[in-house]
Amino acid sequence: MAKSVVLAIALALLTGCADRRPPRTPAQLIDEILVQLAAGEIDGADQSSEAAIRRYPGDGGVAACRATVHDLMWRDELAIASWREVVASKDRAGWSVAVARGRLGDQLFVAGRYGESLAPLLAGVVEDEAVRRHALVSVARELPFRRKQIGPLVTEQPLLDGALPEFVCSIGELRRPFAVDTGSSMTTISLSLAEAAGVRALTDMGSIPDGTGKMVKASIGVLDGFAVGEIWFGSVPVLVVDDERLAMRDLFGGPDRAPVGVLGLDLLSLFRMTLDPVRRSLVLELPRRLPEATSVQCLRSQGRCLVPVAIEGERLWFVLDTGASHSSLSPAGLAKLPLGEARATPGFRRVRTAAGGGLSVREVKNLVLRVSQTRFSGVDLPVITREIGGVFPMHGVLGIDLLRQCRMVIDDGRVRMEPSR
Repeated sequence: MAKSVVLAIALALLTGCADRRPPRTPAQLIDEILVQLAAGEIDGADQSSEAAIRRYPGDGGVAACRATVHDLMWRDELAIASWREVVASKDRAGWSVAVARGRLGDQLFVAGRYGESLAPLLAGVVEDEAVRRHALVSVARELPFRRKQIGPLVTEQPLLDGALPEFVCSIGELRRPFAVDTGSSMTTISLSLAEAAGVRALTDMGSIPDGTGKMVKASIGVLDGFAVGEIWFGSVPVLVVDDERLAMRDLFGGPDRAPVGVLGLDLLSLFRMTLDPVRRSLVLELPRRLPEATSVQCLRSQGRCLVPVAIEGERLWFVLDTGASHSSLSPAGLAKLPLGEARATPGFRRVRTAAGGGLSVREVKNLVLRVSQTRFSGVDLPVITREIGGVFPMHGVLGIDLLRQCRMVIDDGRVRMEPSR
């Protein structure tokens, strides 16, 4: 009895000491969230940022972290609300009013709320973002107040024969093949197609990262009369790049016939999208959210769709890239594997460069990858450096070489992949 009393007293003393510990400051909570994001722990970052904003509802830095997590998890409306909190806060996460409002404008544009994005984007035409945001303002003025599409509840389009998933889209009277590119943040067309289709309000955006992380010159403009099957979009913003740059997008060379346009996440994410290699078709329908039991949460980082990939007990985040001909591993992904650098062996892959040559690369052989409900075995992944920035890691790329082996559904920030039958 005496021993239990002593233990109870000791526990009470410890509890009292814990209660007297000073609460963590906003800066400490922000550091914790950033560490979780850098480690790819999205669930922990989501919980930590929610708890932090409840504790410090008026702190701009905490609100900015919450906005970042919302954006990663495809929660556009919640991200917009959080960026408004940043703008209204006293500290604005340490930014000027112009920088904070510019972030809000970026999020509104991504969400297709073009009319609302104008004022904050104009305010954010400062410093390194001046050229890019000026271009967004020029285009937003020519677009509908809000993005919308008109058409049937579902459309199924046959895929063309070729290495990449392509189908025919309409631009007024023109009909051209577009590649389905979940690795691109925005729908992109070649300069020659832009001239043929009469793209207007064409404005220089400076240099932006392409699908491989390389900085390329690009413009943005308004493409009128755009339709995907029976679904009518009307006027949409498009990136415009040189024909050679669009062809150079794939590090491994890609198809013999380079696409003249790619349908990016800005439009694809408006639907439940199904790529079916057996039916050789693309299905677009109204989103209705996939069941959690049979799908996984995907993320949107730097305009790219990331999916969790299990390799040897580790959860890695790969870019889901239907526009890439081959899958690969990044140096960060290699470091996550057991034994890390020791796993890579010398190999040779013909990797496309500006000079058109090949590069020796390292490879990790005979891996087993699990994604959603699909298991890929005996996979050899070259280790390729891609210059991807941001607060969230990128461990590799799932290209069409693996994706064509499964039926894939993307809907409202979730992905289901199952073996094709």
